[in-house]
Amino acid sequence: MTPVNPQILNALSTGIQSEVASYVFYIEAAKKSETREFRDVLQKLASEEKMHFQILEGQHSSLVRSEQWVSTADILKRDGLPEIGEDMSQKHQELIEEVRNADSIGEILEIAYRLEEEAYELFDRESRKSPSPEGKKVFADLAKFEQGHMTLISEMMKKFGV
Repeated sequence: MTPVNPQILNALSTGIQSEVASYVFYIEAAKKSETREFRDVLQKLASEEKMHFQILEGQHSSLVRSEQWVSTADILKRDGLPEIGEDMSQKHQELIEEVRNADSIGEILEIAYRLEEEAYELFDRESRKSPSPEGKKVFADLAKFEQGHMTLISEMMKKFGV
């Protein structure tokens, strides 16, 4: 087998950190939310970021162990997927402080949009650069998820007059 391109592993690692940061952000923002509707959306986004983390972690693990991509469906069926633990949250204290210092729904939504846009740009770029069809698909699917999050956040911004 051909060794996995280190740039692919680096992109997966960067994506993992991005998804953890977004997950931590949404969990903290949901704690701060005063409206149920807003809190429910933030918790849904946190759950989806956790799923993206699990997809990336599963791909990284598979590529390191067997040098093969696996389907997203197969990754999500696995038992024992990693959780986002307290130690991972501590790496994102600056982001947590940014959320805690936000004075309005508008500020929270602006931070959320920034995180989603950064993740989208990462996955879109890696989809275009990936030398393998499997890598292109994984990154393109993740970019599409992030684009959906950007649309949802934009709609919320309009709804809340941001």
